[in-house]
Amino acid sequence: MAGLDSHRSCAAVWVCGMLALPFQGWSQVSLQPDTTALQWGERVQLTANWLLTLDELNAGVADSAAWPAWTDTTAGGLEVLAESSLDTLPSPAGASGDVVLQKAWLVTSWDSGFVVVPPVAFGPHMTQPFMLEVVTPDLQQEAQPRPAQGIVVFEWTLWEQLVRTWPWWAGALLVLALAFVAWKWGWRRDGASNGEAAREEDVVPARPPHEVALEALDRLIDEKAWQRGEAKEVQAEASLVIRRYLEGQFDMRAAEKTTDEVVAMLGSSRVPSAWHERLTRALGQADMVKFAKGELPDLTHLSTLEAYRDFVLETQPSHDDA
Repeated sequence: MAGLDSHRSCAAVWVCGMLALPFQGWSQVSLQPDTTALQWGERVQLTANWLLTLDELNAGVADSAAWPAWTDTTAGGLEVLAESSLDTLPSPAGASGDVVLQKAWLVTSWDSGFVVVPPVAFGPHMTQPFMLEVVTPDLQQEAQPRPAQGIVVFEWTLWEQLVRTWPWWAGALLVLALAFVAWKWGWRRDGASNGEAAREEDVVPARPPHEVALEALDRLIDEKAWQRGEAKEVQAEASLVIRRYLEGQFDMRAAEKTTDEVVAMLGSSRVPSAWHERLTRALGQADMVKFAKGELPDLTHLSTLEAYRDFVLETQPSHDDA
């Protein structure tokens, strides 16, 4: 006990000596605890108040670099538990400054005895030192152990969960990527083999051009749709049928050509010259009806379709050519 009293006396004398030293700017910055005596693990709040003029505030005198950078422990060895954000308050009445910046730290200590917090620099200013007394808890002579406490519920944040489980997510994504690549490769391989089988076994040869043309012309002749006011539609379809026949049988690109262009191509084509004039006249009559430049008698419609049909029959490939 005598040693402890001696230690306390020495600490008190040291603090008094420190308080007697002239520190510049004490009136500008203060750092004060909410209590000077605490037990092991008891929380104490240290509050810093910095009085500033508006010019000093705007000049950045009290920026973040001017404040103590306490993360784990403070000057003097107090354990930092929490730190508040910076708050701006109006200056007290009669003060030399305009605003007060305030910040607080929640601290504790697990060692009994005196803890001296030395002067702390806040920019160009220094705070006054102070001393805390840490005492052991009062234990009853016949104290009994407390019953077991319940489990504390702890919830991980989403980011913490991702950090803890990212290897599993990365593995799952890798497996999915490999499965997708394997499926894609297998699908292309199966598609290629199926395509080859289809080309070898299931490909149905295209119908000869003359069969397609005769089927369409016979249908138009049987329907006689021009008698129901559909003359334009009949002549348009018949003209397209004969143009496609020219493409399939004589390799003439006639389907997308105008009538004048088709007529100009006849001279250099394999179409028999005896049919040049009749085709020119039939295609011209079809244009006259399609573009509403005139009307044709019923017999003319029929004779035009029959002329198309005769042309296909006479120019279709013979059995010897086939």
